[in-house]
Amino acid sequence: MRVLPLLMLGLLGSPFVATAAELPLERHQLGSWETDIGYTGVVRDGDTLHVSGVPCRGADMQAAVRDCYGKLTRILQQFDADSSQVVKETVFTTDMDGLIKAIPERKTFFADGKYPAASWVQISRLFDAEAKLEVEWTVRLK
Repeated sequence: MRVLPLLMLGLLGSPFVATAAELPLERHQLGSWETDIGYTGVVRDGDTLHVSGVPCRGADMQAAVRDCYGKLTRILQQFDADSSQVVKETVFTTDMDGLIKAIPERKTFFADGKYPAASWVQISRLFDAEAKLEVEWTVRLK
């Protein structure tokens, strides 16, 4: 019976637990508007990157998809990451039919068919009323 309390004490006092608790969140702003609205574009939590919804515009959905995934790729590059490390994607769009037609364009951003878990949601409006879609990602950095 004494083994369990000693094991628990050993786990709680291990360097892994202490290090994980001591890592601060890193907040990276994508633009000055974030402070005005009250959010952060990218938050790094250890080896996990949380990318807020990136709004995307274009003459049509294919152009908006290129705009969006181009922006997201540049964000990944800032952290020496690539699309194969995207774990979860949530896409909000005002035009699901247009997004479905733009699937081939979207797929070009994910090398070797390494797609993330994803949810696509049609909504009536985005914060940026001119945007056709907004994409948020969760990324594993290591």
